[in-house]
Amino acid sequence: MSGPPLPMVIDALEASDKPVVAAIDGVALGGGCEVALGCHWRLASARSQVGLPEVNLGLLPGAGGTQRLPRLIGADPSVDFMCRGAPVKAAQAAKVGIFDEVVEAGDNAMVVQAAVNFAARQLNVDLATRRLCNGRARTTNADALAAKRKEYQKLRAGEAAPQAIITCIEAATKQDFRDGMNVEGMEFGKLFRGSQSKAMQYMFFAERQCFKIPGLESKPKPLNSAGIIGAGLMGGGIAMCCAEAGMKVVLLDVDQKNLERGMSVIKRNYARSVERKSKSQEQVDKLLANITAATSYDALSQCDIVVEAVFENMDLKKKIFATLDQVCKPGSVLASNTSYLNIDEIAGATKRPQDVIGCHFFSPANVMRLLENVRGPRTSPDTIATAMAFGSKLKKVTCLVGNCSGFIANRVMGVSGFGFLLHK
Repeated sequence: MSGPPLPMVIDALEASDKPVVAAIDGVALGGGCEVALGCHWRLASARSQVGLPEVNLGLLPGAGGTQRLPRLIGADPSVDFMCRGAPVKAAQAAKVGIFDEVVEAGDNAMVVQAAVNFAARQLNVDLATRRLCNGRARTTNADALAAKRKEYQKLRAGEAAPQAIITCIEAATKQDFRDGMNVEGMEFGKLFRGSQSKAMQYMFFAERQCFKIPGLESKPKPLNSAGIIGAGLMGGGIAMCCAEAGMKVVLLDVDQKNLERGMSVIKRNYARSVERKSKSQEQVDKLLANITAATSYDALSQCDIVVEAVFENMDLKKKIFATLDQVCKPGSVLASNTSYLNIDEIAGATKRPQDVIGCHFFSPANVMRLLENVRGPRTSPDTIATAMAFGSKLKKVTCLVGNCSGFIANRVMGVSGFGFLLHK
């Protein structure tokens, strides 16, 4: 497939002597966002999102995004938009000036019609005022971009792309559009040829490949509620993950003092989030309302998934799973957070080994992204599918592994970690 390069297509849209309105219904990321920026106006449905996430691949927007966006919304917010690399919802995009109009629409055709009607109202507008290639980007003050450089040197330490993006945005404030595009092209080329972008692209696709299980056709079961056994550091962290995923959580510990201590740790963690302004007090209150403390196993009876997170003792885990077998509803996924013990032996303590699987989180569970799901020889496809969906719901990088000592991460540490190095 061949044709003109994307920057040339966008230039042609922008140069049109007829009003061009981007009709967005869904997600406009990367090149899709850059095409929209080349249009004279942007209309989106309320469910739409927009973003320039290239930084997450070690790259920068290479079709004029670093030049048009700052000329639309200003240099300072453009730095955050591109260097964070996260999509923005329609309402926020309209607030900052990316979308000109947001409409409530039931389907794609309604959005297109709304865009046609919008364009018809712009027939007498001087399109030169709508072309982002005209003029230069505004910035708060001369030191603002220097401050942003320092900010992203900390937020994305060691990454080349954020600094290259800021260089391009700086050019948008000082040079005309064509000169700015030349800077974008040079900075993109350096990143594209570098080893860092290749490594980040490999990681991006590898993480997504983890979720794909060849031959697995089963659909996951509902995941609305979770039970966590053990209110220690690991159990509390898993409870936080589940609460933040919108699940109703029962945090169980048979020791009342341990339970109170665990809940206190969770509350302190959330209090720090409020202090850092990463969460509001209202958000924290809602999250804590999702967590119920309990000392009786009967409280787990209706949970869709139960994760055992006690210390590594096979006899204790088998005792817990025998109890879960008696109290949990049929079809509930019974998971162990064990980091190396035999999942099949644990499953043998129940009369439903098909529902048993390992869900090995890493400490602290509310921070670390990896989740190892460990299937035993009797784990059913439904259970595997549900455990994988559980990891996805918790926004973890989730991989399915076999039932062997140490699974993946601990086996790797055994041959390349600190213990191996010490013996060397």
